[in-house]
Amino acid sequence: MKPGEWPSPLSAEIVAKAGISVSWPQFVGTDIWWVESRPAEAGRRVIVSLKHGDLLKAPFSASHAVHEMGGRSYLGIKDGNSYKIYFTNKSDQRVYLQIGADQPKPLTPDTERSDRYAEFIKVENGIWCVREQVSGHNCKRQLIEISDSGEIQVLIDGHQFFAHPRISPDKTKIVWISWDHPLMPWDGTTLFLADISDGKLQNKRALAGSATNPVLSPEWIDDENILYLDESSGWWNPWRVNTAGEKLQIVSEESEWGFPAWQLGYQGVLSLSDNSFVGIHGPVDNRKLAKVDLKTGLVSEYESKFTYFEPTFATDGTSVIAFAASNSTFSTLLKFDNVNEQQVIRENPLPIPASYAPEIKEISIPGNNRQVKVILHSAHNPEYQLDVPGPVMIRVHGGPTAHKFATAEIDYLYWTTRGFTIADVNYGGSSGYGAEYRHLLYGKWGIIDYEDVLSTVDYLIKNGTASPKQIFISGGSAGGFTVLNALVHSNVFAAGADYYGVAELTALAEDTHDFESRYLDSMIGPYPEKADLYKERSPLTHADKLSAPLIIFQGTEDKIVPPSQSEMFRDVCIKKGITYKYFAFAGEGHGFYGSDAIITSLEEELKFFGQAGGFTPVP
Repeated sequence: MKPGEWPSPLSAEIVAKAGISVSWPQFVGTDIWWVESRPAEAGRRVIVSLKHGDLLKAPFSASHAVHEMGGRSYLGIKDGNSYKIYFTNKSDQRVYLQIGADQPKPLTPDTERSDRYAEFIKVENGIWCVREQVSGHNCKRQLIEISDSGEIQVLIDGHQFFAHPRISPDKTKIVWISWDHPLMPWDGTTLFLADISDGKLQNKRALAGSATNPVLSPEWIDDENILYLDESSGWWNPWRVNTAGEKLQIVSEESEWGFPAWQLGYQGVLSLSDNSFVGIHGPVDNRKLAKVDLKTGLVSEYESKFTYFEPTFATDGTSVIAFAASNSTFSTLLKFDNVNEQQVIRENPLPIPASYAPEIKEISIPGNNRQVKVILHSAHNPEYQLDVPGPVMIRVHGGPTAHKFATAEIDYLYWTTRGFTIADVNYGGSSGYGAEYRHLLYGKWGIIDYEDVLSTVDYLIKNGTASPKQIFISGGSAGGFTVLNALVHSNVFAAGADYYGVAELTALAEDTHDFESRYLDSMIGPYPEKADLYKERSPLTHADKLSAPLIIFQGTEDKIVPPSQSEMFRDVCIKKGITYKYFAFAGEGHGFYGSDAIITSLEEELKFFGQAGGFTPVP
């Protein structure tokens, strides 16, 4: 049977059911909590306890909208024999306090979602956090205090962005990260320190970072020293700085310990009680949890078969909990009491036998005066043999300041078990490979990304992986932008799938949310000064060259890439008489979380690609 037509045990319904995403673990006393996003409940995010099961009852959903990106949305506190939960509720974006199993009560006013809250840290009579206040395209952020009785006090403002507030052990000082437009948090940030006096912040001063050095993830070692991630070496490595501003690099290696801070709540390093700290390092295809001695800088990796650890780990000072994945296991919650002992807290096996897990590896291929990084998920089904070039799907990640890992993904298995090889292109500008590789996209978005896609296609044809008439491309958001550019600047694709992609850059610059409103300054140039470049790089400008069939998926509530962007290329297809399909999912935003959208998009994309590639896939 031809690849692409292999029957698979993995249906779209199973993908939706098994596609529960898990993240944001926390120790709460002797208990362990985490968050599950459940497609069967329209993507509701439920706080789950190892001891007590679901803690958050419907219709509540722990999900903040700060930066329109979400992130860690709760804080659990042990309260005698009970517990407290502070969380942001998705539907109204208010902060709620739940004591034990009681009904949650709102602490913040109803502003019809214009006020949002994130980065909760506990203080004596409430929490401190980041507040974002949105009014149209105007946005203001502050560090604030919310008391358990609902009183709100502004602690500090004066910057457009705040992240990662941390109070010193003696409660006399606070550190945090700030940055301002036009910078993104991977361009340049500053680590600030302030004194705490009678609940107010005083004597603010900068300790580290600059407009070209994006520092991340500060954590107190003791009352005078802070652990953080610094990129002045060209890689996000662990450093320490004291309250006088004296800095020292702890680990020096060509490996990323940091991450692009798209969401508030990510964790890069955490102090342990034995004069050490824990973090994540290693190449993109083999990330490891590691313990580092603060005095010697000696790095000891925790023993594990897993090859990816999420930057959302937590510690009680001794043990560490983290979500990890591999080529044959989805995100699994692990507990490490030391570097040699691993305990599985929450299993997350494949919903089909492990024999269906494909080989996943990173390859480097020759590009346009650079090496291009690609994660290859090989077509694999134990019932069939791939002995001829087969269908290949080029996947383009979003961001674009992001990257893909070499781990199992439920929607990828849907394709590989049917005979598709997936090539995840970590094009120039992707994170995970140091500052030099990430900076390749500066001024070049809309050029380097699609060039690297086309270099990947050429390589896979020449090495016999890809059937030249069965090459497809799919991507979302910034990845959708690259999909559209690759389609209008080449004729190598049998069809493409655009998920809420950017079609016209001028409209995006004028009509997107605050967090990314100046993102294009670095990747293209300031607008409107460089309006000509915005026009030239836009796929819509070259839409007259589109010839490949195109299927488009869009959420009606997308605030990051509005539906108007997808509608532009829908209208191009209609005008040119190009085969197309267009799906607008009511209630979905930037990314699909409900079962209906997940099932429909998978089944329709598979059917569409089969028709374009001349084969009949089995649903």
